Amino acid sequence: MLNQIRRLMPLLTAHQLNRYFLCSWLIAAFQVVALQSTRQFAEPATAGWTLAATTSYAFLYLLPALLLSHLLRLLLARWPARGGNWLLAATAIGLAGLTQVLLYADRIIRDMYGFHINGFVINLVSTPGGIDSLGATWATRLSAALICALLLAAQAGAYAWASRRGAPAPAGSRHPWRWALLAVILAGTGERLAYAYSAAANYQPILFASERYPLYQPLTMRKLAKSLGIASAQTEGQSLRVKDGGLAYPLKPLRVEAPQAPPNIVWLVAESLRFDMLDPRIMPRLWAFSNDALRLEKHFSGGNLTQMGVFSMFYGLYGSDWFPMRAAQRAPALMDVLQQERYQFDLRTSQRFTYPAFDKTVFANMRPEDLHALESGAPAWQRDARNIDDMLAFIERRDPARPFMAYMFFESTHAPYDFPPEAAIAEPWLEHFNYLTADFGRDIDQIKNRYINAAHHIDAQIGRVIDHLKAEGLLDKTVVIVLGDHGEEFMERGRWGHSAEFNRFQTGTPAVIRVPGQAPRVVTGITSHLDIPATLMPLLGVKNPPADYSLGFDLLAPGFHRDYAVAADWNRIAYIGSDFKVSFPVNALGAIRNEVTDGDDRPLADSAAAIRAIRTAMLEIMHNLARFSRPPA
Repeated sequence: MLNQIRRLMPLLTAHQLNRYFLCSWLIAAFQVVALQSTRQFAEPATAGWTLAATTSYAFLYLLPALLLSHLLRLLLARWPARGGNWLLAATAIGLAGLTQVLLYADRIIRDMYGFHINGFVINLVSTPGGIDSLGATWATRLSAALICALLLAAQAGAYAWASRRGAPAPAGSRHPWRWALLAVILAGTGERLAYAYSAAANYQPILFASERYPLYQPLTMRKLAKSLGIASAQTEGQSLRVKDGGLAYPLKPLRVEAPQAPPNIVWLVAESLRFDMLDPRIMPRLWAFSNDALRLEKHFSGGNLTQMGVFSMFYGLYGSDWFPMRAAQRAPALMDVLQQERYQFDLRTSQRFTYPAFDKTVFANMRPEDLHALESGAPAWQRDARNIDDMLAFIERRDPARPFMAYMFFESTHAPYDFPPEAAIAEPWLEHFNYLTADFGRDIDQIKNRYINAAHHIDAQIGRVIDHLKAEGLLDKTVVIVLGDHGEEFMERGRWGHSAEFNRFQTGTPAVIRVPGQAPRVVTGITSHLDIPATLMPLLGVKNPPADYSLGFDLLAPGFHRDYAVAADWNRIAYIGSDFKVSFPVNALGAIRNEVTDGDDRPLADSAAAIRAIRTAMLEIMHNLARFSRPPA
């Protein structure tokens, strides 16, 4: 009987197994083509790149199945086992079939939500009731089951065809898979180089086309390209609406009726300034100012690092939208409106505008003479003070007939936390702080004292700005915003610094907003950086609802309430609520570590219960992830 089974399903040779995977590759390539947009074939360059990428990535998606099947075949050839031929068949068909099913599911997710399968989706559908919450009816499930069965049947048919034993093929055609492998290598090399060139030259059709490939890994060689004289294309004179290559921002053209007297805007952001620095002892000037303003006591950044924090406060979008906006070099709609209303700009940082690439995002369309960076030389506290000197000088020499926006990014509260002697209010402090060799267990209190002193110094600089606005009679004509880009932890939850967790210490920042004519108010509920554009745009005469250009809410609107905040880093996104904080991966790297905690950042034993409790919010976040980067219909 065993011999009969072996005759019916013999152990494949290496050549036959390769032939099977050649058929599987053709099926996968067909599925990858289905992920593409017709506009990718409108230009020869993009069409050629798409064909090359499809050729190589269809192979890469199947590569794990190919390698594992060959490994199993070698083991079975050396150590024959009862039923080994069936085991090889089940492994090869099952792994390749699973790949085909995932490609099909990815296309459905992409069509529905505008992004590929990620850990966020997996977490959602793997919890009880998750698939139902996506609106999947019995008919939908039946259709999906039939399609998956057809894909598995196609793989089984390919395996049966590959295992047949006929007359020997001519010598020149016995190994067509070798030619296919050569084609894959050439195609992969070509698309890699083409993408690197496109990234350097900002050739957007290929950059946006790459987003249609699951797990696409970009290759950039900007320094080499610059040395070869390949210049990046500039995106000047952009319209108020961009909807191209997968970017739809804003969703509708902005309707703007500029007020007769647009308010000036003074926007002050401090690096790593966390929520509890807004204290009468540490920042007395800002505390006193907050009593005459809108003080947000449970405010969260849109990220736990500078890129996402500053991005979210200007765009009002999730940090994951940094990537399509950076690729398109698309400025925030808020900055578009300010330019349209002929604002004067004085934009300053004690770091730099090029990394993070705010010159290609937040300030993409600004004149170079309006960007002022002091990134080296003097200690950070001196650079901060000098920048404020220059900002106040700008306010004095501005054209009083036009509104102005002044922006400042303070650096003193970034490690190693610089401050002048007169700002020392917390003692003792660590005299020489090298964070590469520091003993945080021993010195963390003294390190934090450096940070407190640096925050006290920044408070003095903020006070100078407020005093100057009062002296010039401008305070009641100016919106003043004071924020941290994100927070900073000093081992309260086991870590130092930021960009590692989404706990309150790394994401919570002070938030003080003074709007002329608005009564002072304290908001004790959750607020977010994402709410800033939605609050400012109506003051500039924008008539669109915030949902057209933002994921935030107007803080000045009657009945303002936010159930939760959202923060992001490079690879994850986090739900931040009063009861739970849950992080989810948005790409492969983000799957390495995710956390579920209570509202005080304590780990929960029953993480599944927390995920079930926030399922409605998860669905909302999933829709919002691609709200402004969904491919155009």
